[in-house]
Amino acid sequence: YDPELSSRQFGVELSRLTSEDRTVPLVVEKLINYIEMHGLYTEGIYRKSGSTNKIKELRQGLDTDAENVNLDDYNIHVIASVFKQWLRDLPNPLMTFELYEEFLRAMGLQERKETIRGVYSVIDQLSRTHLNTLERLIFHLVRIALQEDTNRMSANALAIVFAPCILRCPDTIDPLQSVQDISKTTTCVELIVVEQMNKYKARLKDISSLEFAENKAKTRLSLIRRSMVRCRTWNHRGKWEPSSDFKYTL
Repeated sequence: YDPELSSRQFGVELSRLTSEDRTVPLVVEKLINYIEMHGLYTEGIYRKSGSTNKIKELRQGLDTDAENVNLDDYNIHVIASVFKQWLRDLPNPLMTFELYEEFLRAMGLQERKETIRGVYSVIDQLSRTHLNTLERLIFHLVRIALQEDTNRMSANALAIVFAPCILRCPDTIDPLQSVQDISKTTTCVELIVVEQMNKYKARLKDISSLEFAENKAKTRLSLIRRSMVRCRTWNHRGKWEPSSDFKYTL
């Protein structure tokens, strides 16, 4: 990673855009963070396209000086379209050409549990550079899919849009075969998003349970403290002490 080498963000290998300090490319963080702040509830986010001229303008701006581009100047669909373009323009897609066949093979397994295990074992083979950005993207898609009631973008709808961007077939594969693979690649991306959604919901449930338990414990503790104050009696030295029959357990 050499910032002096080039300001280009599009059509550049991921390794050129990342470093130890920047595990996910600046352009990815910038676009995703903006969409999460302003576009989570936008109907058709990522499905609808923005103005062609504005897309071109924003793309050029990011390629020139990504740090200082003001995204407030652009419609949310323009920003989403530019992000999809960035993914499509990667010389080697996020889920890589090398592992394309492996992902498809995993999708051919009969049992769903086997398929999930198979897909994740292939994900484990990704380089750290690709894995970090893929994780950030999937978490982003989970956040969007969780608002499906408002934005009308389910995990399946998002997979239809993103599979061709992140799980593209190598040029060496017969075009007819690649068309036949589309349903498998879409299902693969959908499976990853759904799995992460389930984990996210489970974590939220755990947090809610812990918060409920914490509030319950706090309530009981305050009741106990009040009871202790009421139950204290003067001892012969003139000091407060709990009455002998007062006991409590948390």
